[in-house]
Amino acid sequence: MQENAAFEDSSGMSHEKIKEARDALLQLRTLYISVNSQQDSPEMGVSPFIRRDDGLYIFTSHLSQHVRDLMAQGAATCMLCIDEAKSQNIWARNRLKFAVDAVEIARDDAKFGGLCDDFSAAHGPTMDLIRNFGDFHMFQLVPRDGVLVLGFAKAFTVTGSDFTIAAHISKA
Repeated sequence: MQENAAFEDSSGMSHEKIKEARDALLQLRTLYISVNSQQDSPEMGVSPFIRRDDGLYIFTSHLSQHVRDLMAQGAATCMLCIDEAKSQNIWARNRLKFAVDAVEIARDDAKFGGLCDDFSAAHGPTMDLIRNFGDFHMFQLVPRDGVLVLGFAKAFTVTGSDFTIAAHISKA
């Protein structure tokens, strides 16, 4: 991992500002998710999520193809992206893209009820309506590694569930 001074020298941003921008993305309420289909073409979706120390959680329906593919493969790529209206430059929107391992949380798992309650608290009463729908599944998304983009020449590798900022990407 680069030292704080190395981040500032190579990117022109302080380590603290990089972490603030990352944390702002992690405060978003929805994520984009992409899973390769069995035909090896990407299937995409969007889902509300909640974040916990051990990763992110989504509650989503297997009526969507990307969810069936997620159930079959157990891995995906996710992205959090700042709203276009809040971006200073449409070409360099702040975003966090990361690979995840997906683990389904069974309805009889001790964590399931508490996670549903957390979804209700974070996203409102719709969760109370859909929590018993049989086509919906709870997944824990465990981040492995990814890239945080904060503008031109301001891309950083991240690792783990805490999205540790590991290095400034300065070469292709």
